[in-house]
Amino acid sequence: MSSVLQGASRREFLIVGCAVLTSACGGGGSDGGPSAVDDTSAVGGAADITADVLANRDITLSGDSVIKLPAGTTTYTGVISGQGTLRLSTAATSTLVITRTSTFTLPVARQVQVVTKTTYPGAGYALTIAGTNPPVLTIDPGVTFQIGTNTSADNSPNVIATSDSKNSASTINGEINLNNILNNGTIVISSAQFVLLGQVSGSGSIVQAPGVWGGNSSGGVSSYAGVLSLAAGQDFGSNHVAASLSNAKAVLNEGSWLVWSSPGSVVTVTQNIYEAAFGNDINFHAIGPSTIVMSGVYSHTDNSPHNVPNLVNPGLSDPELNFAKTIYRGGANSPNGNDASYRGINIERGAGTVQWGDGTHANFFLPSAPSPAEVDPPLGKKNAYINLRGGTLAFNYNGPVTLHVGITGGGGGPHRDGSVGSGNVRIMATAGNDVTFAQPQNYNGTTTIGANAILRLGTGTPVPLRYITVNATSGKSTVLQATYSGDASLLTAESPNGAASNAIVNDGQLIVQNTTTAITLSNISGGGSLTHSGAAALTLRNNSYSGATTLSGGTTLAGSANAMGTGNVVNNAALALVSGQRELTVGGSFQQGAAGQLTLAVAGATPGVDHDHLGVAGAAVLGGTLTLNFSGGVAKGQKLVLISAADGISGAFDSIVSNGATVVGGQDGTSFFVTVQ
Repeated sequence: MSSVLQGASRREFLIVGCAVLTSACGGGGSDGGPSAVDDTSAVGGAADITADVLANRDITLSGDSVIKLPAGTTTYTGVISGQGTLRLSTAATSTLVITRTSTFTLPVARQVQVVTKTTYPGAGYALTIAGTNPPVLTIDPGVTFQIGTNTSADNSPNVIATSDSKNSASTINGEINLNNILNNGTIVISSAQFVLLGQVSGSGSIVQAPGVWGGNSSGGVSSYAGVLSLAAGQDFGSNHVAASLSNAKAVLNEGSWLVWSSPGSVVTVTQNIYEAAFGNDINFHAIGPSTIVMSGVYSHTDNSPHNVPNLVNPGLSDPELNFAKTIYRGGANSPNGNDASYRGINIERGAGTVQWGDGTHANFFLPSAPSPAEVDPPLGKKNAYINLRGGTLAFNYNGPVTLHVGITGGGGGPHRDGSVGSGNVRIMATAGNDVTFAQPQNYNGTTTIGANAILRLGTGTPVPLRYITVNATSGKSTVLQATYSGDASLLTAESPNGAASNAIVNDGQLIVQNTTTAITLSNISGGGSLTHSGAAALTLRNNSYSGATTLSGGTTLAGSANAMGTGNVVNNAALALVSGQRELTVGGSFQQGAAGQLTLAVAGATPGVDHDHLGVAGAAVLGGTLTLNFSGGVAKGQKLVLISAADGISGAFDSIVSNGATVVGGQDGTSFFVTVQ
């Protein structure tokens, strides 16, 4: 929304607009019945309907009106209808509570907002908003506008219009509120019924009162600059309507924030989301061809105790608390209790993409302590979970970030059953996008690494799990609960819970850094490279990637002839074939450095059938150590061709270690062989 339509400038616009109306607002009668408002005694020509509100009369607007609230709380049990605008003003600190649905709308001459419906085959439909109506309700500083009393006395309280002269009810289908609000005070949602908000602007905040379970939703572009504070939950948009928070200070999530993207939309949330206590989560619903972009951080907060929202400074003062299990004892944060830093993510079924980061920074969305995919990890309580139940989770940063959480399908929250996740993961093709997985992953799907991007499996260093207790009187204490290896893995077709369709599309760099946990990777395609630098063993199977394979740590085992894809292979660590696999085809060149070790098994004289064999499409440069493990089936004088290189062989092994037979090495222009002595 343009800045000239906000704050004081917007209020001046309303006053000027009221002066040119031919039908002014009127005062009511004294019998408590409906009142036609025509009192023009208010400043600027807006009708003062304060007396009618205080008397709980139903009011029909026919122009601009103002309520001059007294100090304290005023509860209005009437209904305001008609056409006009309403301003809530006060000379003190005031609250207006409404308990019924008011249906007044903008005068026809001011209605500009048009909603259109687009159908997406297989994904439903989307409602999009063109233009922005001026606010029908203005809330001045010092005023709290409370929707409902959270009791059965409420009759769906709201200020709502789901049709007007430009928009039919059949198109909007009750899903968009055309009554927009300029909020320079505070909106409090306290209804046991569902509240549908229009677009909200201004400097104020929106607060869902504690214990309110009626639900609420917003749609369209809301440009208010305050805090969105949720005690139970909110639908941010819907499966048909996209929402936006262009200027909000932050989101306080003390319940479930349901973030939707309707088909064809890109919903971007730039704000940090803060959570004070265990039991809260963010649920993503990306419907059809749509994307949700979260460029802020989903963080714990120690400045906004549970059910006591801090609307001035809701953030986290101690970043360390995001990376530990945080416990509060005493003081304002005592109700936060155990697991206060526990944050949950549910990516629900849908064909769209949930993207963390916007490619312009490296502030990771979900900072966390080590949090395995298991429901109850044996080494200690985790402080985050990710349930992937459909669509794609994408990471888009311009620097290194680390995911300390095991993605699964039932690691916590409403899906706490230990089931395997289902969906795809993408490392976006942004220069500098360097993502480390520091936990084993438990999802079935395709993992894509974009050009210019890096995915690291394993941190290469231990990762501590700390418990931090914050005591109101004695301060903060830290206990090392456990130490994780930082190792990671991906489910493959060969995994016990893996699916045959699991795959890795690597157009960037895949770097394996595990220190203790052996893993298998298979079905890797794309033009990217693979590096094995960790001490733990890596088994490769059935791959077609065309980038280079660099072995600089641990042992790499070839589980199929095409294990190394079609590119060059450089071995500066240890390379062998799995038991029973006799052939390894290198699609490019093969080079073994001085630190490299090649181990081959020999049980007979036929290469690739009875003994291990490397078939190199390019040139082979030899060095380092060759180890041969004989298990019989050969005789003295037999020549065993171990490496064939179409473009020639150069160099020589520094040493040959032969177990079970004595051999002498030799080579010609295109092959390396040994002769049994």
